[in-house]
Amino acid sequence: MPSPRPLPLRRRDLLVGGIAGLAVTAAAAESAWSIREAANGDAIPEPVRGVPIHMQIVAHPDDCLYFVNPRVARVLADGAGVCTVVLTAGEADGRNSWETAAPADFAGYAAARDNGLRRAYALMALGDADAPWDRYLAPLDSGQDVELCVLRDKPEVHVVFCSLWTNLGRITGEFTRLLALWEGRLDDSLVLPPTDSPLTAESTVDRATVQATLLELLERYEPAVVNTLDPDPDPVAGERLGAEQPGYSDHIDHTAAALFAWEAARAWGKAGAVEAWRGYYNRRWPGNLGEADLEPKGRALDVYSWNDGADCGLPSGCGDRLIAGPGAGTTYGHATHPRYTAAVAATEIDGLIRPVAVRDNTVQVLGDDGWEDLGGPDTLPSLDLAGTKLYAIAAEHTHDPATHVRDVHCYDLVSGQWQLLGNPAGTGAGARIVGQVAAADDGRTALACVRDLHGLAVRVRPEGGEWSEWTRLDGPAVHDAPAALALDGAFTIVAATPDNVAAWEGDGVAWVSRQLDLPGPDDLPFLPASAVTAAQVPDGRAVLASRVAGCSDVALHIGRGEEWTGVRVPLEGGVLAPALAIGPEGALAVVCDDGTGAPAVLVLELADLESAGTGGFGLLSRPWTRGDVTVVKRPAAAFGSDGALRLWAVAADGELWTAEAEPGGEPPAGWSPAV
Repeated sequence: MPSPRPLPLRRRDLLVGGIAGLAVTAAAAESAWSIREAANGDAIPEPVRGVPIHMQIVAHPDDCLYFVNPRVARVLADGAGVCTVVLTAGEADGRNSWETAAPADFAGYAAARDNGLRRAYALMALGDADAPWDRYLAPLDSGQDVELCVLRDKPEVHVVFCSLWTNLGRITGEFTRLLALWEGRLDDSLVLPPTDSPLTAESTVDRATVQATLLELLERYEPAVVNTLDPDPDPVAGERLGAEQPGYSDHIDHTAAALFAWEAARAWGKAGAVEAWRGYYNRRWPGNLGEADLEPKGRALDVYSWNDGADCGLPSGCGDRLIAGPGAGTTYGHATHPRYTAAVAATEIDGLIRPVAVRDNTVQVLGDDGWEDLGGPDTLPSLDLAGTKLYAIAAEHTHDPATHVRDVHCYDLVSGQWQLLGNPAGTGAGARIVGQVAAADDGRTALACVRDLHGLAVRVRPEGGEWSEWTRLDGPAVHDAPAALALDGAFTIVAATPDNVAAWEGDGVAWVSRQLDLPGPDDLPFLPASAVTAAQVPDGRAVLASRVAGCSDVALHIGRGEEWTGVRVPLEGGVLAPALAIGPEGALAVVCDDGTGAPAVLVLELADLESAGTGGFGLLSRPWTRGDVTVVKRPAAAFGSDGALRLWAVAADGELWTAEAEPGGEPPAGWSPAV
């Protein structure tokens, strides 16, 4: 498809902002806030070049504020541009009120939600929710008209409203959700022009048009990072909550928007990083946001939901009254969880430590002459390394729900060969639960992935032998990616569960599962608020790392069997699970992100983790070293044989950056491009 050209359009300006202390009548307010014609002959403004652009593709106007933020606020503060594409009008029952007797106004409620999103972005970008926007009717080469909104005083900020009816079935009685359009059960979807929008025609679009629109926008904006909702939501554990779709803990429109987005991102194939953000499942996790992240997320949501008490004078309303606050709330707003964070790993190749990353949908290794594509299938942005093997997941986001593919593939760093290892559920709905994989190797190899609501599945390869079939390991539901270790001639797989940390231990044939009951705050079993990561200590013990529930602090546990001790290390903000590396002299490196999005690095001695004594959970206050970049994926860390610490992370420009500390030196603060 050719890149969209600047088109001569009729430009409309939205006059926003008020005059403090001036009392106006309702009629005067409506006039002051109306959309008026501007000069003819203006064209759609081009994206601002020279800064990385982050594109969010979501279903509803509040999705990026609930499920992607604080990431959006972080990259805006770092100087990036943003373009958020909202696929549906989000009109619900047409009432911007909890009063069921209020008259339905679908176009008016859609406009109120759009107003709220623009005001929230203006607040995040400029600190002024009432900063003015310019709005354009943008006919695309795909054949679809969209509304393009540009923040006048910060033109790096764009919002695109596609405004498809969310649920026309409220009127027609038919199933007209976005998922029906994706799966082919609905031939086309009707556009709902919001009140006072440049969109005026009640046109229709089919699936191919929506796909072409997203691809055209990707080609136009050339984003360094693409953020989507979750195409593979977790199955429901327990009672269905709120607006969850049957069987899965997310809104049905979130899933459909994510499937459209991932198909477009894969077809375009040029994003430095792609991330899926979990939706309603956040309410089933403990909160993982500290005040450094809750505050900006909550302020943006207060503006979006009109809880800031603004007297904007917009006839359709200044925001979405149906959002419960204050701030981020206590359900799915109290957490932010990216789905695929481990897109970078480090391994030794020919005596040198090299980073391996998922770039442009493929697995690549950074060598002396730049990036080298390792071949193999297109993969999700998730990797794990064990021994000389690399594990990745290939996905087919199909329109037929019975043919979804999420297969594990193994790459041998020695032979250069790929091997298909499949999926414990085969294809279809069950295959979508696999998540991220974990592997451990001591000559033998154990590979683990999430199975369903009741534990894990593993494949085991004996030394010099062939892989076994997938084996089901019963146990509790798993929140996030497991971690695997080879300890004392046996395998240990650990994972966060809804109320504990679970472990599966075995020799590759016989397995047992148990709750670890790690020491936690207030003498209670530790409850992680992130994936649990792990590293093996030379003396046979293990170090486990995660985020502490209800805040963003980092928890570190060391031990084996039934004996563990832990410490809590305060950290202001961050949403990524910590990465770990253990050096040849027993140094422990811990790397994650903080509330600004910067890499936060801590180097400890293993003895520091034992300060609370066996069974204790103490406080370890140590200063973190903050890097000078914003990261969007979990960093990778490795010690060289000389004790030098090497770090890699995907930054806000979508490229890999690196930092290094001399043996025994302080953690690095200065980062530079890896290429």
